[in-house]
Amino acid sequence: MNPKVSIIVPIYNSEKYMSKCIESILNQTLSEIEIILVNDGSTDNSRKIIENYAKKDNRIKVIHQQNSGPSVARNKGIRIAKGKYIGFVDSDDYIEPNMYEELYNNANNKNIEVAMCSYNEKHLYNDIEYVIKPKLDSNRIYEKEDIKQGIISTFSKNDNYGFYSLCNKLYLKEWLIKENLTIDTNRDHGEDWWFNINVFSKLNSFVYIDKVLYNYVHSNNNSLMVKYRENQFDLFLDGRLKMKEIMPKEYMDYNELNKRFVYEFSAYIIRTFKEVKDSKKRNLLIRNVLNNEEVKESCKNLSGLPIHFKVVSFLIKNNFKSLAFIAYKGISILT
Repeated sequence: MNPKVSIIVPIYNSEKYMSKCIESILNQTLSEIEIILVNDGSTDNSRKIIENYAKKDNRIKVIHQQNSGPSVARNKGIRIAKGKYIGFVDSDDYIEPNMYEELYNNANNKNIEVAMCSYNEKHLYNDIEYVIKPKLDSNRIYEKEDIKQGIISTFSKNDNYGFYSLCNKLYLKEWLIKENLTIDTNRDHGEDWWFNINVFSKLNSFVYIDKVLYNYVHSNNNSLMVKYRENQFDLFLDGRLKMKEIMPKEYMDYNELNKRFVYEFSAYIIRTFKEVKDSKKRNLLIRNVLNNEEVKESCKNLSGLPIHFKVVSFLIKNNFKSLAFIAYKGISILT
């Protein structure tokens, strides 16, 4: 008999936290589960730990792959999953005992395509935690028009309502396959946001459970740990264009959409100044951003920016690109 839920856990050098993660999945009140542990080329004791767990519980399936990133690992898990629904857990996080029973029962009764709960975000490096939750009615079935109005509209904002995350949800596998929804392997940052934009743009049915059932643990300041990529601006630009394509204009908050993009391309420029040592290549990458029409468009009629971003956005929208270049160089030195 097929499991009700397949839970996919990408693992890379996670020996410090993964036992708590795996134990929290094994102890679910919903016992008819499949646990797919994808070892992404770990060089620590992670491989040994997960193989020991697999010997103790036949619900665990272990996959080993060369280091290819969590998106590749998750997509591989989706392909082999036997469950009606698919969930994702990160290897340094843990879940409440009733998480999948709550989500599955609410989704399965009416074949809902996605079910979501609230989650607790824990930042260990500064001892701060808070609950992430949307402004939605609990246990209500949201259909296509409700999803456009109440959910897709929030993707243009900088506020986190829990829609971006992969890990606080169950996805109907048959529906994912039918819609050809996979996680973008070209992204190592924001891939969950991009995946869920595509999910919610195609979604016909959704239910939210107002219970905090997932614990998202930040052991490091992730904003400082993100790997620099030269093509990251192109990925930010793709995300902006996707938002403009799928979001009904009447639900779009253009100030928030533009402000988000200013933060994104500004962070990219600042990181490019810091990371790219070849001055010719660095200048080419940055001028490619400053010459982009979407960049210029996003800098018009903006409010709510910090003063240094107000200055650079003013320079960009008025075509003072050389001055904007100098201003960003100064910001990169001071930050």
